[in-house]
Amino acid sequence: MPRSRRFFGGLRLAYLYQALVMVTGLWITPFLLKHLGQHDYGLWLVGLQTLSYLVLMDFGIVAILPRTAAYATGHAISGKSHDLPEIIGRTARVVLYQTPIVAAAGAILWFLVPMGPAIRGPILVTVLGFALLFPFRIFQAVLHGLQELPYLGKLQFASWAISTVLMVILILRGVGLYALAIGWVAGQLIPSILSMYHLKTAFPHFFPTKLPKMDRKELFRSMTSGTWVSVAQISQVLMNGSDYIIIGKLLGPSAVVPYACTQKLIMVLANQPIMIMEMAAPGLSQMKTSESRARIFQACNALTLGLLSASGAVACVTLAVNHSFVSWWLGESQFAGSAVTIAFVAAMLLRHWNNTSMYTIFAFGHERRMALTTLGDGIVTLVTGVVLVHWFGIIGAPLGAMLGSCLVSLPGTLSALAGELRVSVFAVASSIWSWFWRFAIAAAFAVVMGQWWHANLPYIVGMSCLAGGLYAAIILPMIMESSLRNYLPPEITRLWDALRGRFRPNSAPPVAPRLEEPVEAPKNL
Repeated sequence: MPRSRRFFGGLRLAYLYQALVMVTGLWITPFLLKHLGQHDYGLWLVGLQTLSYLVLMDFGIVAILPRTAAYATGHAISGKSHDLPEIIGRTARVVLYQTPIVAAAGAILWFLVPMGPAIRGPILVTVLGFALLFPFRIFQAVLHGLQELPYLGKLQFASWAISTVLMVILILRGVGLYALAIGWVAGQLIPSILSMYHLKTAFPHFFPTKLPKMDRKELFRSMTSGTWVSVAQISQVLMNGSDYIIIGKLLGPSAVVPYACTQKLIMVLANQPIMIMEMAAPGLSQMKTSESRARIFQACNALTLGLLSASGAVACVTLAVNHSFVSWWLGESQFAGSAVTIAFVAAMLLRHWNNTSMYTIFAFGHERRMALTTLGDGIVTLVTGVVLVHWFGIIGAPLGAMLGSCLVSLPGTLSALAGELRVSVFAVASSIWSWFWRFAIAAAFAVVMGQWWHANLPYIVGMSCLAGGLYAAIILPMIMESSLRNYLPPEITRLWDALRGRFRPNSAPPVAPRLEEPVEAPKNL
């Protein structure tokens, strides 16, 4: 299956999954607040976020495995030899050695992190489940590198559905916070086991028959091969995994709930644009070993425009309806304010812009640059988040994320990308101008729309359509005249040409260059 078909196949399933999660979340969050109470639910949100630190214990080994698998398949496409079974076997041995370290780290975390008595037992269940399933994470990573995106999408949907139903049944039977822990473990168990089974049956020639022997030097070299990726993972936890902990510590667990509820809509919708880069990352890595640099630059240019265009749509809809949404969903008391919403939107846009460059430089092998940049961002985000939450309340958390992006991440990643493209940083940064000024117009109207709110579903749907339609009318013509058009499904481009031909009968559709032909590297993104 071609890369583009695998990409869009996985993306469609991922979007369907996110839509179902969002719809279910409209019911599940009030359900949990009713049966657990705001204090206990806030404790669970804080306790679950502490588990993100356990992911760091793989030292980046599993994180770089999809890229390594994509490199190997790229070599195969270009006629070179590859040793993917050997790579998987060596990774499996290293991860097995890491598992006791993960278990020990989980025990230390459980003993040292302050937790209320109500949450200690459920968190212990999740820590044990994570440690036991830790070695099985490699199989999902390999399938991601092989671009089995449609299968992974189906697997994600099935595991979420089963774990959610299990959790609801257990809560109704009075199990309490343990129901959340058991449901979480089930959501990790199902994809781990089924990924191993799919790799063994669908790709038996890639599945290792034995684990290669490794001496101490080889083992140490393998365990440190992902050092810079591990540093980047630590930084990601500092950037995105500490806001609940900071607010819970400084303002109390109950303050976490309105913060999370106000953030809920933008969190769910913000996953849609970022999935574009997540799905495309293996393809970019594969292109490095099988395609010309000009083709890679063209793909990066299209991905940047695609992600920012989707991110802008999320921003406009959120600005227009978030107040109405939270008030209808849980009551106005759980809405943290319009200023907090605007801060969330600004932080999301900055992070998404940075992510387009981050994924690109990672595909080119700039782990060290990426790690140091994200580490600096994480430190700035954490420190400024603590200070600003203490001074201004919960709005300080997204303000800290904005400072981290502006002061550290964006300058670091854009300069690295400019070096790869051999252009100035200003040329790279200014390349989004054609998108930005159009977005600014639509966002201004969305902010005005958000000042009038009504807590009913028809109003929310109508305002979402109005904000999204206005944004689409401004952005779509630009998209269809850009390099992104080359990567869109043909059904979309044909529909656009037909609509444009109806309203402009004398205009001819633009002729996109054939991607099989050599193209010049773009002068900027």
